[in-house]
Amino acid sequence: MDISVIIPTLNEAATIGDTLRRLRSSGSCEVIVVDGGSDDGTPELVRPQADIVLSAERGRASQMNVGARAASGQVLLFLHA
Repeated sequence: MDISVIIPTLNEAATIGDTLRRLRSSGSCEVIVVDGGSDDGTPELVRPQADIVLSAERGRASQMNVGARAASGQVLLFLHA
């Protein structure tokens, strides 16, 4: 895939589903969700819709770096849920 979308999350269960549905309907891209320790079930909720779900230390920079290392796209897009 040419584009990898990296989404750092923390307790985003209430809103992340809509974000992922819109991403999937907009075209072909790799979707990587990097969770920072949610306690609301965010990782389990996104697993069916994301290509990759990872865990990282809490903090956007750490989560973004983990996602970037896992990405296969030539272009990285960081989307804050």
